[in-house]
Amino acid sequence: MKKNFTVATLKINNTKNVLNYIYTQKRATPQMLQEATLLSRPTIAQILRELQEEQLIFQGGLADSTGGRKANLYEFNPDIKVTVGVELLIDHYEIVAIDLYAEILKFEKFNLTFSDNDAYFDEVCNSVNHFINDLDVRPDQILGVGIALQALISADGKHIIYGKVLNCTGMDIKEFNSRIPYPCTFNHDAESNANVELWMNPLLKNAIYFNIRSDVSGAIIIDRKFFKGGEYKSGVFEHMTIVPGGEPCYCGKRGCVNSYCSISALLGPQEDIQQFFFRLRKGTASYQKRWDKYLEYLAIAVDNLHMAINCNVILGGNLSRYLINDDILKLHELVNKRTAFPAAEPYISISSCSNIPLCIGAALPLIEKYKNKIM
Repeated sequence: MKKNFTVATLKINNTKNVLNYIYTQKRATPQMLQEATLLSRPTIAQILRELQEEQLIFQGGLADSTGGRKANLYEFNPDIKVTVGVELLIDHYEIVAIDLYAEILKFEKFNLTFSDNDAYFDEVCNSVNHFINDLDVRPDQILGVGIALQALISADGKHIIYGKVLNCTGMDIKEFNSRIPYPCTFNHDAESNANVELWMNPLLKNAIYFNIRSDVSGAIIIDRKFFKGGEYKSGVFEHMTIVPGGEPCYCGKRGCVNSYCSISALLGPQEDIQQFFFRLRKGTASYQKRWDKYLEYLAIAVDNLHMAINCNVILGGNLSRYLINDDILKLHELVNKRTAFPAAEPYISISSCSNIPLCIGAALPLIEKYKNKIM
């Protein structure tokens, strides 16, 4: 029995290694697979036949000739499964469908004020169901629906344990699972954004991630995983005090990072972020003064966090779309001026995925889970 189990396990591992190589390289010949896995030609041929039968790969033409017979090229089938991501915001929601390479198949935005009630859930879920039906895929191809929002999420992704921004504390995933015929799970918005960052940068290992939008949210990445802490409240550094007794925050405290480093804190009443940065880049003195003050507060937050967790800092969210290298140089300068231990090397950077919809990050964990199962 033990021998049979060992043989079966070996076969599974060999198949996973072959599939992982094809997935990573996008396309491969049997010869390339032999060299990468050290498996025999008959074993490779058998595995390729089985993967084709399962529709995980397909024959994608012929490789360039090196003098002999052209070899078959095998490609991974990224459309074998599809994941859906949703982001819920105060005044609208967004839906995206992606394949197993995280390529966007479809994206839509809907205007609707958030409300924790049946009418809201009905409308959002109807949109999701119509969105999926229009994809022209079989129900068994849908891995599930990831739902991102600015709130603290329970360990199982089923409950909102703190959601003051949207006033949704206590909301249950059942509201969506009862209306959408696919497994749904909640995701923290900053972690969803950081998911995209991790996907785009395989070398990223540790980071402090600022998700700077109308409000600030954060994530702490350790060894490519999110540090949750004992009560799943780690990473909520938007409520770290940087000005004792300062401006009020929605959490009930005063002087929080969110009160000084959010886009809402930067802009005046009825002011648009594009308008602000247009005037800032034009050299308008009053806007430069406001920006300098904003960077001073952001420098305090960055320095405090970097002193506690010595790793790179990534600035993401809507603000990152408008940042330029001079802003980062200025921020480094402000941090080094006030810190006890000035850094020899720069460690603050702008997100590499600022223009990618955050809802993609809500769908990525479903892809990773599926990949871990088959590869």
